[in-house]
Amino acid sequence: MKKFFTSVFLIAGLVFNKTNAQQGFSLSVKATPQFSFLQNKDDNNNANYSTKATFNASFGLGAEYGFNNYLGVGIDALYSLQGQRYVLNNFEYNQKVNYVKVPIYFTYNSDASKPISFIGKIGPQVSFLTDANLTNKNGEKIQPSNKDRYNTATFGGVAEAGAQYKIASQLFLTTLARFDYDFTNAENDKFSGYTPGRANTYNSTIGLEVGLKYMIN
Repeated sequence: MKKFFTSVFLIAGLVFNKTNAQQGFSLSVKATPQFSFLQNKDDNNNANYSTKATFNASFGLGAEYGFNNYLGVGIDALYSLQGQRYVLNNFEYNQKVNYVKVPIYFTYNSDASKPISFIGKIGPQVSFLTDANLTNKNGEKIQPSNKDRYNTATFGGVAEAGAQYKIASQLFLTTLARFDYDFTNAENDKFSGYTPGRANTYNSTIGLEVGLKYMIN
């Protein structure tokens, strides 16, 4: 799927190659209200375990370079509050895991000279763990930290699609549906309390990214 979308962006950039507002560097600030998940097959198959909707957010900065009005590349630095609320044996918990996420992506824009234009992004992402703790239903910490239960870094992918709205000649409001998914295990299988043979746990988030982008031509 990643190869397919990358090919689409590359072809579109070649077909629609022309220079105007989107060529050059841009900087952005962004925030994403999101739902997060810690997905584990063994937990999901446990009759005494059930997940609950887990709402949080990420925020950060981005930089992009447009080769032309349509095709470019970008990188973000995001601080993301993540985790999973769940019920186990009738008791509710919230496993929090916070990351600094660094996605690197290809971008495709439709004609940015229009008041509204389409944006698509896709690429790999590395996430660096900053904190982890387990709380009860009331948000009280059950233990000071359980960061050692999780890997210090994970690798995954991100895809975004949405629209940008032209506010001024070099200023845009962006709104994009954002989805990311890790391909590597979030949990540390070297941790002393790790259950041997336990299935991998994968981070994922889905949300609506809202940002302001300023073109530097």
